[in-house]
Amino acid sequence: MGLISYLYKKKFVHRYDKEVGIPYYSYLDFVSLKQDKSTFINSRGVSIHYFFYYYEGYKKKTTILFCPGIGPGHTAYMKEIMLLAKEGYRVLTLDYTGCGESKGKYLGSLSYPTYDAIELLKHLNINEDVVLVGHSLGGFTALNVIHKLDFIHKAIIISGFLDIPSLNKVFIKSNYVLTRTLKYEKKVARDIFTLNNIDYLNKTNDDLLFIHSIDDNVVPYDISLKVVEGISNPHIKTLKVDKKRHNPNYKVQAIDYMSEVFSKYNSLIKDKKIKSDEDKIAYFKNVSLDKLTEQDEKVISIICNFI
Repeated sequence: MGLISYLYKKKFVHRYDKEVGIPYYSYLDFVSLKQDKSTFINSRGVSIHYFFYYYEGYKKKTTILFCPGIGPGHTAYMKEIMLLAKEGYRVLTLDYTGCGESKGKYLGSLSYPTYDAIELLKHLNINEDVVLVGHSLGGFTALNVIHKLDFIHKAIIISGFLDIPSLNKVFIKSNYVLTRTLKYEKKVARDIFTLNNIDYLNKTNDDLLFIHSIDDNVVPYDISLKVVEGISNPHIKTLKVDKKRHNPNYKVQAIDYMSEVFSKYNSLIKDKKIKSDEDKIAYFKNVSLDKLTEQDEKVISIICNFI
């Protein structure tokens, strides 16, 4: 492996675990929410943890596969998962290779989550309708999965990107480094890397809903929703919001609170006023997780109605 590939794996597709102190919900934080947990071994020999969440007596026949974004696993999305389960759905989710409870030294590639999601669905052989919901990297994953699997016909892409080159261009300014990293991504996952999602969106009869904020500071609107808005296909719906940055399903107040919390946190680290794990834990003890993850009821309602 070359130096550029090594640095790319170290910086962008490294292993993702929870950072000390930062709070996350557990399913136990939501009264009566149930969890079934299991594992399977993927095609690369990695043990992948997956989870079903539901409320007793759920009635909807559709299973939702929630594809998480890049980070320490699905628990960053427990509020969203709980709200979908509350609508009567059984929600399936997973921690990708190199994330959360799953094994793996690295996430390894922006395409590997697609493999994990597809292999999970094939492993379970679910005999009912499946709807995909994905955020960020999970949005890209969900788009790839519905593109590749003929038995899935509905997906919701939240703050997702359409292909790896357009996203990497946002973060990698050196043409030489960009070329090398794209060469790496193509080498490790050629069939995903070369998927033409634009062509798929132009021709598909699958139903897709894209949700994005104009001021997204991670996946810019110009490389995602703006491109989709230029596609003339009655099966594709879009929802454009503003002042939500990378979380269009959150309330504006939650986005502002998140910015305040993490701006202060990063400043304290920079000023060496937070040095230890104990300092981190103490800082986040005064942070409201409910305020950090407060959902926009209108957006959640649009998501549920689309499903």
